[in-house]
Amino acid sequence: KLHYDELLVLQQQLRSALNVQTELKDKQEKEDLLSGGSVRKRAPGDLTKVAEDITSRMQRNTEMLAAMVRQQEDTVQELATSSAEIKEIDTEYNSLSSVLVSSHRLVTKFGRRAMTDTILTYLGFFLFLCTVLLCNSKTIILIES
Repeated sequence: KLHYDELLVLQQQLRSALNVQTELKDKQEKEDLLSGGSVRKRAPGDLTKVAEDITSRMQRNTEMLAAMVRQQEDTVQELATSSAEIKEIDTEYNSLSSVLVSSHRLVTKFGRRAMTDTILTYLGFFLFLCTVLLCNSKTIILIES
């Protein structure tokens, strides 16, 4: 119990000392700012290193942006080429479509002509048979009389 009480007292003293130190630091920074100084004081070498880091990051960003622009230019070129090919294929398709329609009309027309020719052939054959039968019947009638 004695050590625990002593620990609590020491923790409280540490906290109060930290608060006092923080207040002193804040006052010093406030005075520096009001007098026109800077809160952060860096050595000239540190500023150079920070500037070099920023410059190298900016160069990497610029290189990445340039690579992205080149990639987008390639993509746009591919899209233009694809569009031209699609237009050409569409033109060919339209011309083939008109050829197919004309071919369909011709095949249908020839089909009708073939049917007409078949009907006329059967009709001609029927008339021939009728003529032969008529001639034979007259011959038979003449022979009997």
